[in-house]
Amino acid sequence: MQVEFVYDYRSIYAYLANTQVRTLGADIVFLAVDIVSIMEKVNNQPSPRCPPKARYARVDSERWARLYGVPLAPNEALLSAMRDGHLPNALLSRAALAARRLEIFEPVNNALFAAVWAGSDDLATEKGRLLFCEKHRFPASLWHIADSDDIVAELTANNARALAAGVFGVPTFFVGGEMFFGNDRLGFVRDKVAASQAGDKS
Repeated sequence: MQVEFVYDYRSIYAYLANTQVRTLGADIVFLAVDIVSIMEKVNNQPSPRCPPKARYARVDSERWARLYGVPLAPNEALLSAMRDGHLPNALLSRAALAARRLEIFEPVNNALFAAVWAGSDDLATEKGRLLFCEKHRFPASLWHIADSDDIVAELTANNARALAAGVFGVPTFFVGGEMFFGNDRLGFVRDKVAASQAGDKS
């Protein structure tokens, strides 16, 4: 049984979901996307552009972090750099695709989520990104590969695939063709996985 996990590192709820997806008892297929691009195409509004929504998300995410027992300390300097356009567009999602090419996806994925939502790494500058690689013992070529034309094309293809499937935000999950949106739908995802696995055994 597979669960497809559509995500972007800029989503606090994707961070929370990432801490839980490996407990679902299924193979997780990670699909990194540029959620800002997707939301623009479906006329959706990112939380930072709606202050009341952003304030609520901060309080609500703290509740979920306590429930999951995971750290939550948003990297305000990095988030500010993202909002101000100082971080190249969708760079972190592209880094995830580059990490897969380098066969280091799992540690890079977790380190990127932690850098944004539970750490203080500087990913907004080239020097900071190189220090990030040094700290985690990742090859510095990660960022060069992330900037390559084929990785940009792969992310564009991921966006198109997600849009065709009906994605309008992240995290989004697909189980057996059924879509579930939001960290708070993980219980339904878990139930769907369990039901599918029970059916396979009967």
